[in-house]
Amino acid sequence: MTTSVDTGRPRRRRVLLTPVDPVPVPFSGARAGEGPLTLGQLNTAQWLEGMPDHAYAVLCVELPVPDGVTTDDVAATIAVLLARHESLRTHYARGEHRRQVVAASGVLELDVCSLGEGEWGPRDRPAVAGQLVAWLRERRGTVTDLPRVVVATGADGAVVACAAAFSHMAVDLGAIEVVKREFAEMLADPARREVGPPRHQPLDQAELEATPAERRRAEVALAYLRDQSERVPHNLYALPGTRAGGEPVAVELSSAAAAMAVREVAARTRASRSAIVLAALCAVLSRRTGYRELVFPLLSSNRFDRRLAGYVGSLAQGTLVTVEVGDRGFDALVKHTWTAVLEASRHAGYDGADRGAMSERIEHERGLKFLYDPLFNSLVPESWSGINAGVKHRPEQIAAALRHTGLTWRPVHRNGTPVRFGLNQVDGRLRLDAWSADIGVVSRAEMESVLLAVEAVLVGAAGGDLDAGQVRGLIALDPVERPPGWVLVDGCWVDLAEVQRLLDDSLAPSVARIFPAVDGRALVAHLTATDAVRTPEQAHARCMAALPDRLNALAPRHYVVCATAPADPADPAAWPAPLAAGAGRSADA
Repeated sequence: MTTSVDTGRPRRRRVLLTPVDPVPVPFSGARAGEGPLTLGQLNTAQWLEGMPDHAYAVLCVELPVPDGVTTDDVAATIAVLLARHESLRTHYARGEHRRQVVAASGVLELDVCSLGEGEWGPRDRPAVAGQLVAWLRERRGTVTDLPRVVVATGADGAVVACAAAFSHMAVDLGAIEVVKREFAEMLADPARREVGPPRHQPLDQAELEATPAERRRAEVALAYLRDQSERVPHNLYALPGTRAGGEPVAVELSSAAAAMAVREVAARTRASRSAIVLAALCAVLSRRTGYRELVFPLLSSNRFDRRLAGYVGSLAQGTLVTVEVGDRGFDALVKHTWTAVLEASRHAGYDGADRGAMSERIEHERGLKFLYDPLFNSLVPESWSGINAGVKHRPEQIAAALRHTGLTWRPVHRNGTPVRFGLNQVDGRLRLDAWSADIGVVSRAEMESVLLAVEAVLVGAAGGDLDAGQVRGLIALDPVERPPGWVLVDGCWVDLAEVQRLLDDSLAPSVARIFPAVDGRALVAHLTATDAVRTPEQAHARCMAALPDRLNALAPRHYVVCATAPADPADPAAWPAPLAAGAGRSADA
């Protein structure tokens, strides 16, 4: 594979990766074993079974290498990692009988690519590593439960860069950070290439999760998620006048000014850096969407127990956080957001199958399909950043840094979440991603505006606390204007025209009309009976089946089934006495 890249030299060099003979890496661990999947593995297995080709089924990353490293050094280090961490030598049986099966020993083939003639050194490493990651992504279909590792070597045999592909069943991003840290340590110091004392492994975690205490904790987590799911909007970022059919893209804000501001706010509030950024994002989302209380999903690392600090396995799971923006000043919002994140993260360990069944019941009852937006995922450690308390940036420094703010666009894979945000870095520069699954629904300009508004709030808060009015004044976004025909039902903004299209598509040939309210009931559908639809339960089942991909629609909350339609179906009072009426939510629908 040949790709042109800019290595920072006066001229462009071509990175040509030529595969040569792989190096066999024998490994041997302390034990073999078999057991049930952990909650984190179950969670991953569940969504992979529905989307086996998902872009995150395999995680491809650069592994850091110091200067002067040989292929033998990398092979020896990989052998130790496989011995230390059982998840890296585990087969994951899927299907009806899900199990994790740990191998005591085996052989991994270390892929080697030659860069050819010429001098290759540290300045080339970023470009070469990027090509190795791309090389692995092209071959992600060949990744089994064992990792796939590749190195690129120069003419002298020295390793210039290294990358690896891991099954998401084996690791999450937190686990990858552990692997990267240990990999770099062992390459830098051969004396550290030892397996060391026994560690907490996924088999141990599964055994722990089966105890009565941990089962109760998982039940409490489900109860928390049930409460949040009963009021989370199906589409928090609902925008009128959009049309699906655009490409999925992401834009990243890179801002040194915002990073400086985060340090100032952290020193003042003693809150975590991720909470500070999330608080600013919540202020912007509240202003734009009109919700004073935001209920939305985030990902929790689930690494709060001391024994999980160096754990290599899949632990992260999604949860729901509630942030009450209201009229809070910024510092108060930061502290409230951090508390809310901790509360949500305490309830992020649960059985994914149980949660899926619970969510389906709530969807049926509420007449919606969860879109889980805007998802927020922080890769920044969630701890207090008081180490920055002594750092003071002058206002003119922050103002000067604003001139170097950048926005970078890139294509991304399509996913079911309309909007998502990812916090990638806060040290030196703040790097915050915004993803749109469809720019016809959430446009490029919309995402850029949100990110720049987050930066403006952070920079504005650098010099001191802001009251709610000052925060709103910094956000150069007006609240979304929703035209007539939009109503707020069950905490969700609903486009009546889209609900009408839902009725037309799902209930035909019935004559059906949606009304925002009738006799004190919200979102009422009147319809004529057909051979297929004679009860509210049958009508609701058909509406729910046709609901996916309709971003701004709910199923009716009440159905009135009549024998015939009046001359003017748009007049609810003109419809004849019903044959049947009700919510249509019975369990046996």
